[in-house]
Amino acid sequence: MLITVVTLLLVLNFYPAQAVRKLIISSKETELLERARTFSATLEEFTTLTQENILVSVQVLDLDEEQRILVTDGFGSVIYDNSKVSSLAGTYALLPDIVAALEGCDVFRCRYGETAFISDAASPVMKGDKAIGAVYIYDYDTEQAAFLNSTRSNIFRISLVLAVVGAAALGFLMVYFGKRVGQLVRGIQSMSAGNYDSRIHLQGQDELSQVADEFNELADRLQKTEELRREFVSNASHELKTPLASIKLLSDSILQTRDIPRESVNEFLTDINEEIDRLTRITERLLQLTKLDYVSSDRMQPCDLNGLVKKITDLLKENAAHAQVELENQLEEDLWVLFDRDGLYQVVFNLVENAIKYNRKGGKVVLKGWKETGEEDRVCLTVQDTGIGIPEEELPHIFERFYRVDKARSREKGGTGLGLAIVADWLKNAGGDIQVESTLGEGTTFRVTLLAGPCEEVTP
Repeated sequence: MLITVVTLLLVLNFYPAQAVRKLIISSKETELLERARTFSATLEEFTTLTQENILVSVQVLDLDEEQRILVTDGFGSVIYDNSKVSSLAGTYALLPDIVAALEGCDVFRCRYGETAFISDAASPVMKGDKAIGAVYIYDYDTEQAAFLNSTRSNIFRISLVLAVVGAAALGFLMVYFGKRVGQLVRGIQSMSAGNYDSRIHLQGQDELSQVADEFNELADRLQKTEELRREFVSNASHELKTPLASIKLLSDSILQTRDIPRESVNEFLTDINEEIDRLTRITERLLQLTKLDYVSSDRMQPCDLNGLVKKITDLLKENAAHAQVELENQLEEDLWVLFDRDGLYQVVFNLVENAIKYNRKGGKVVLKGWKETGEEDRVCLTVQDTGIGIPEEELPHIFERFYRVDKARSREKGGTGLGLAIVADWLKNAGGDIQVESTLGEGTTFRVTLLAGPCEEVTP
């Protein structure tokens, strides 16, 4: 801080004083050279330089008696000297300025002491191209020196005041911004320590306030992500715990029961096998959700939607027959979409499987597909069932992970609450969309919108 104040004082004091000094010297140069040239031009009117001629010119020009004036002939001998104390008339004055003037040059020099500006100016008296003499003017100015000293003192006082004010303002800003930066640092440190509910409250409209706002938005997202992670881990643990507990209970029953009939063993083993299948499904779908976080755009390729839907309906035909549900394919021909092949299979399979699973006996599942043309070509696919339907208040949650509308019935049918979450994540990553309409007791329709692809299959 002290170095800053001293530097500010030097800058504020030096440059203005230098400017005033240069201005005075420039003014002196103009004044003295003009006076010397005017005097020389007057003397050039005479045939010869004599003291009488020079006195006449001095009186005509009313030259300042405070300035010492010398006039020499062509050899440097002083013809006229207005000094009343130590006149050099009749002597040779071979001063450097006079010598330069006799060579035909105008000369000016100025030196500044602590008490005066000492200036010299010389100009030749010409006859044709030859100097027949020289005019020399010497000026010793104490008034301008006093003015410069006064100006420097005033500037120093002003700069001192400005430096003190500037230092105070700088100190205030350093403290002010130091506190604000400190708040930012503490917030970041708290966040790095895992405290995701940390927030930074900075008033104002400056850049630090904007950084704080951005930090708070980031903290909100991180906190939400952390909450989702914890919820996901909790739900996953709970879902995995249930089949494991069942397997443990059934296996203990076999081990602790003596002379257990073979039929009972087979029954227990069947139940264990079903729980293992359920555990496998949960694990596979959890892995599927994890992979979705790393799906890249280079896996997108043209996919034959007609062929894929036919393959899935043929595969699920037995499930539908067992559930006494009719499968009906009403897709338009030649529908191609831009999607990940495995992902598209997951999307359609999960929707059709759910439509069969949560339908009623004698019900129907209808698949429709068509191509829409708008700002961007899209393909629409609907999966409509005549099943039990979904309550209106449950619709906003059905794509959440582990969410089940009828938990007891879902468990009974082997549901994990992950199928629709996988569908939603696939569509989100691939630029698609899904909407749902449902009437309780009448059925549900899922409408999937996909990017249209070129009508040609790319060899993977």
